Amino acid sequence: MVESPRARSGRSDHAPPPRGVFDVRADCLTPGVLYMASGTDSTGKVNTALINVIEKRLSYKNPNVIETTIAETDIPKHEQWAKSIFWNTSSDLQLDDNAYIDASWAAESIEVSKQVKELAMVDPVYDNEFDRGVARVNNIRNVTSKLRVLDLAAGIGGNLVYFGIESDLAIGVEIDQTRVEICKNNVNVYGLTNTHVLEDDLFHFIEEFAQEPLKKATELGVEQYFLESPVFDCVHISPPWGGKSYPGASGDAVYTLQCNFDIERAMKSMSKIADIVTVFLPRSQSVNELVKLASIGGFPLVIIAAYHLPKKVRCIHAHFVKRVECFKSINLEQMERTHVPYKQTPHALNILIHSTPYNTLHVNMKSQLHMDHVIHAIMKILDEKLPIIAIKLYHLLRLYSLPNVIALVNQTREIHQAGGMTKTNSDEKRTIGGIFFHLLKTQNKIVYKQVEKLSD
Repeated sequence: MVESPRARSGRSDHAPPPRGVFDVRADCLTPGVLYMASGTDSTGKVNTALINVIEKRLSYKNPNVIETTIAETDIPKHEQWAKSIFWNTSSDLQLDDNAYIDASWAAESIEVSKQVKELAMVDPVYDNEFDRGVARVNNIRNVTSKLRVLDLAAGIGGNLVYFGIESDLAIGVEIDQTRVEICKNNVNVYGLTNTHVLEDDLFHFIEEFAQEPLKKATELGVEQYFLESPVFDCVHISPPWGGKSYPGASGDAVYTLQCNFDIERAMKSMSKIADIVTVFLPRSQSVNELVKLASIGGFPLVIIAAYHLPKKVRCIHAHFVKRVECFKSINLEQMERTHVPYKQTPHALNILIHSTPYNTLHVNMKSQLHMDHVIHAIMKILDEKLPIIAIKLYHLLRLYSLPNVIALVNQTREIHQAGGMTKTNSDEKRTIGGIFFHLLKTQNKIVYKQVEKLSD
């Protein structure tokens, strides 16, 4: 961990934090960095995911109304907030009393709809054989020609209308009958014929859809959108945060969503019906919880869009993505050092992946998918430095899916934390990397032999 003298002063405990623990606020992470975030839950299970933060500095000024700039230092009045939810001058738009608290601002809704489209429709063409191999082994489902988005807890339609504008099909699910009617009205005001609003419990809907997607789509009369693929391209959810005074709204507290909403249950079903799950969250959101959710859903990468006001992050969208093609969309900057403020992370480790030193004469590891950085990340977490290990990982990523590789990393760390593993017919302990490749050998001997042969 890199710690500034200012953060170090006045602190009596100078011992470094335990390796592998990562429970920090999302707004503490540095944009432009690829993090290998890993943590252990209460049962001893290790969860790991790659995380990248993209800084978003949006204009919150409604281009259709002159007097809509919201000063950060002032608490906006209800009328000012209302103008920020929809960038539409129609007097037919409707809001309820809670909209100014829980509805997204139009600037963020427009941005997330565009980013979801970018992630879902990312170009699957690569310049080198390595990236093509990585893409082939990670291919889950075919890219479809139609963009289909499911918006859970749609509320009054603040996000839904913009998903409707950017997508071929948008479906909103809302349990409150009054809000359903308001949402339908607002969809109609925007003239969206491809956008549907359903009154249903979101858990009931996603769990039913996950069991029989084509049957559910047929019941809704939208089966024609699911002929190429029986799942949505993205599920977006705006879960309840627990009111205006949620942990971290002011101060340095870390927010955990599970305390207010069963996001773990939701993630189990959302991950079955989409390759991208996007969650609207406060800036104080726990990174450790994001990593656990990624593990539950089988997502190797979390892209955090952080919406900045002049002096702070206002909120975030966490995009959980399965398709390795989405690695092309992450933002990486060259920087020598980064850190997480110590006062907010007394038990945290920041693993910075800024470049890979493992290029050799035998292998060119340059990658449009940033797999060179992923190799470096795995090397860090396995505590390995030898170029031959990097070469083995390079070949492994072309033969074994990234979620499977991360699962091996998690098993390796669990064994290491439990006391390690001895070598065959010996009392000598294996290194962390040694445990990793031994697990690969026992679980998939064919892949292991291919990696060894290619690395000779």
